[in-house]
Amino acid sequence: MPFLCEKVTGKIFLCNPNATCGCSTSFTLITRIIGGESASHHAWSWAVSLRSSGDHFCGGTVLSPSFIITAAHCFEMNTDVTNITIVAGSSTLNTSSNDTSQTRSIAKLYIHPDYDSSISTNDVAILRLSAPLNMSNENIKPICLPSGIVSQPQDNIGMVAVGWGSTSASTINLSSTLLQVTLQSVPTTDNGCRVVIADSTVQFCAGIQTGGKDTCQGDSGGPLMAYVDNVWQLYGITSYGYQCALPGIPAVYTRVTHYIDWIKSIISPTEVWGVPTIPVIIVNNVEHSHEAFVLHWYIVPFCFL
Repeated sequence: MPFLCEKVTGKIFLCNPNATCGCSTSFTLITRIIGGESASHHAWSWAVSLRSSGDHFCGGTVLSPSFIITAAHCFEMNTDVTNITIVAGSSTLNTSSNDTSQTRSIAKLYIHPDYDSSISTNDVAILRLSAPLNMSNENIKPICLPSGIVSQPQDNIGMVAVGWGSTSASTINLSSTLLQVTLQSVPTTDNGCRVVIADSTVQFCAGIQTGGKDTCQGDSGGPLMAYVDNVWQLYGITSYGYQCALPGIPAVYTRVTHYIDWIKSIISPTEVWGVPTIPVIIVNNVEHSHEAFVLHWYIVPFCFL
């Protein structure tokens, strides 16, 4: 049978298997496909889907068995969380009774007290789940948080965003599978960033100067992550942008390092229901190697029968 085999340049991230956060059981493969690509199955074990009456509307990130972090604007039109659930442990939106996903309702919604919907600053919220996630499930793991001692990200740092959002700026057509895209942090002095950002203390820009790669509708609330010290750390929360993937116009992300104290004020060990020995993991190193994607390049053959 004839087949087509294409060599694709990419990188495989093999994190520390002993890490208590920021390391999935599946390796992460990042290639140079324009506009993003499907994520490896369970490569991002902390990515969750927020659903209203069963329909995906935002992303989120697992901080601990009982807490999810997301964007405040996801609840701007609906602070009644009665019909809202989160689905963890699945790379697809089409979950079934045979998969290993876990669904939880929301016990309490914490919207940052300084959230300003008019300019989307302090766009962060925490969800307390009705029951803890079963973290013995290898497909569900927490992400690592940066220390907050040093504001991150620095300029021109390579990061990865994931989500089930729209693959087109012109239509809201959600992806049925989790997608990943590589982006770079953009200096606040950049003209494109200055156009869209409101407050660089609590926000930062990320994108690709040439366009074509971005987060979009449906990705809001999801993680923007940096690979630091062999684990993935949460640097940003997808907030907003001007359309999607336009050249010279980056998207805006909530700067997680600014909110570490607020997060810790909500998620104390006594509030991690049923699992008080598993705290939110915060990486305390002040200095890190931020060379973008420091692992070796691989030539990975993709063959299509």
